[in-house]
Amino acid sequence: MNQVNLIGRVVRDVAIRKTSSGKSYAFLTVAVGYWDRKEKREKADFIPVTLWGKEAERCGNLVKGSLIRVSGRITTSRFEKDGEMQYRMEVVGEDVDFLSKP
Repeated sequence: MNQVNLIGRVVRDVAIRKTSSGKSYAFLTVAVGYWDRKEKREKADFIPVTLWGKEAERCGNLVKGSLIRVSGRITTSRFEKDGEMQYRMEVVGEDVDFLSKP
């Protein structure tokens, strides 16, 4: 089962874009905190998230620091850059809840 649930803060203001066919999409990065036992301090992972359609449009008012919950799935892609294969992992969000403003 490929399912991800994240709770974290939006890293920058979200901009909604449209494909050439008119479908809405948004890219955002969510900072998800965790406790590093080795270093005994809180750290964060920065997770790229892509939203499509109505969920993307709902996120048009999100600003840096907003606390959200994203449910979705992990996708991977690969591409060539400067003659080397690059790999990218991201979350495709299917449901977003707005938990608090910054």
